Amino acid sequence: MTADPLSDLLNLVRARCSLSGKLVAGGTWARRFANLDAIKFCAAIEGHCWSYVEGMPKPVWFERGDVLVLNGTRSLVLASDPRLVSGAVTTPHVQDGDGNYRLGQGDGFTMLGGMVQIDAQRQPLLLGSLGPLIHVNGNDPAASNLGWLLEQIVEEMAPPCRPGHSLVVAELAQLLFVQTLRAHLSRSSEEKGGWLRGLGDKRLAPALAGMHAEPARDWSLDDLAREAGMSRTSFAVRFRDVMGMPPLTYLTNWRMHLAERDLRAGTAVVEVASAIGYTSESAFSHAFKRTMGVAPGRYRKAFGKDASMSEIDRDAKPADDLF
Repeated sequence: MTADPLSDLLNLVRARCSLSGKLVAGGTWARRFANLDAIKFCAAIEGHCWSYVEGMPKPVWFERGDVLVLNGTRSLVLASDPRLVSGAVTTPHVQDGDGNYRLGQGDGFTMLGGMVQIDAQRQPLLLGSLGPLIHVNGNDPAASNLGWLLEQIVEEMAPPCRPGHSLVVAELAQLLFVQTLRAHLSRSSEEKGGWLRGLGDKRLAPALAGMHAEPARDWSLDDLAREAGMSRTSFAVRFRDVMGMPPLTYLTNWRMHLAERDLRAGTAVVEVASAIGYTSESAFSHAFKRTMGVAPGRYRKAFGKDASMSEIDRDAKPADDLF
């Protein structure tokens, strides 16, 4: 099977999506969603409003079919009028009889909100790469399937709930998040450096896929440049500009993330070293300690399988609160 770095990364951080509620708003309204330190997403399913996060030159239109993904570093403001954005505050949620969160009067705008739970130990790998805000327009050809997914979610949430609806909604939310990232990748050249931009770079993607498919291979810079169909120098410069680090540094970091996962699963140090291409356990131990700040044997003891499996549940936020 062809290597899939995006799936590799999402599986490594154990990204798990869930819906946290539906917001219905109308009339004159504005609200600041200030919950930080988690990845959130919202999808407009009816109407429109204005959206803003700190650092944007001005509020932007957020309408039916659009999806926003936030990396939890800046608060999101939604408002019926752009002039209300600067004065928006975090107000208490009010729920109606159907369990929907309400703002203002009426129902001119409706959106779904959710969050992406990830392994706390691997948060930097994902949070630092997404950027403060990803805004995918539902009218973008690359986002053509988002509308269908949103329709399916709304249908599953409508009463009377069918058997298995909770599982179906969770899986659809997962698909919505991944498809949003896919659509974003089609225009990721607009973004700053990071692995997400790298996956959308047609020149670098083959080299990244190669490293993910064969992490144990003794890759050289020349090998990776050939995968990308570029000269050694051009590839090295482009990779560093896009990814923010040299190619072989990325390879080492990816190997260490794989090693970290396997050590936490209880795999022996010598087996982990061999699986990612180290013929010497001491060389692997030195590389792991230099990258992760702790020796692999000590890491394995500190983060056993039971601790690894419990971290997500311990850090999970209840799914009954919008954002």
